[in-house]
Amino acid sequence: MSSNKKFEVMLDNHHIHLKQDTIEKLFGEGYVLPQKKYLGGGEYISTETLDVQGPKGTIKGIRVMGPNRPFDQVELLQSDTMKLGVMPPVVESGNLKDACELTLIGPKGTVTLNCGIVPARHVHICTKIMQKLGLKELQPVSVTSAGVRSVTFHNVVVRENTVSDVCVIHMDFEEGNAAGVKNGDVLELEY
Repeated sequence: MSSNKKFEVMLDNHHIHLKQDTIEKLFGEGYVLPQKKYLGGGEYISTETLDVQGPKGTIKGIRVMGPNRPFDQVELLQSDTMKLGVMPPVVESGNLKDACELTLIGPKGTVTLNCGIVPARHVHICTKIMQKLGLKELQPVSVTSAGVRSVTFHNVVVRENTVSDVCVIHMDFEEGNAAGVKNGDVLELEY
């Protein structure tokens, strides 16, 4: 959905992206993640979950996303960092330079990787609308919610969607809950 500068919100929970060789270490040789729900753009929610362990604790049952990616990444909520005892960076997906170390526990194996981040809120905008609005990849913008708990979110990263015409704002459940925002709400872009 997009009308000029208004975009729907999709709230994200913590989740995991994995490389194929890591999938095989955790689930078995040749394993393919089964699909539970298709999200568009080739991505889906898998039926699989993993336990994630940090220095202070473990979070059980974090959902794995499919298909496999060229990198391993655990996208955490801020409250997860306290449970696990880690201090991951708040960065764009795929930026694992300073990712924190986590242990992923699967049914067939365990791996310890520098893969933990808190994902930066971002807006996926299709190429056509990016051009129309004069926006550039990784440009920071602000988005404002409506209603009694109206909030303006700053430093929302623009990501170009070259795969489809879908335009959507991604933020985590904690940010959305604090602002009274739910899936499908419409936020307005400011830049």
